[in-house]
Amino acid sequence: MSDQRRRELREADEFTAQYDAIVQRHSRDVIEPVLIGVMDSIAKDPHAFGKTTWNTRLAKSDNLGLTIPTFKIVFQIEDEGKDSEYVFLLWIQEDSTFDEIVS
Repeated sequence: MSDQRRRELREADEFTAQYDAIVQRHSRDVIEPVLIGVMDSIAKDPHAFGKTTWNTRLAKSDNLGLTIPTFKIVFQIEDEGKDSEYVFLLWIQEDSTFDEIVS
């Protein structure tokens, strides 16, 4: 059973720097809705995303065509199971859609 309350998102300094660099390389009108959509999904149900290690999880954006890159976000759920539970965004990576298609 998933808990649909919205968690607070906190960013590691590295995540913030990576996010800012991604937004600078692309049109805000195109990229920000994709990134905000992924982060909204994480905030609403972080437990729905698969674990990469014992305490980190991975979210991926949907492929929206060849001109829009896909993204991977690595995060942790802090204070899991408590009322103070929040999501700590660790890392964001931009992937080439072309690379995903050919691999």
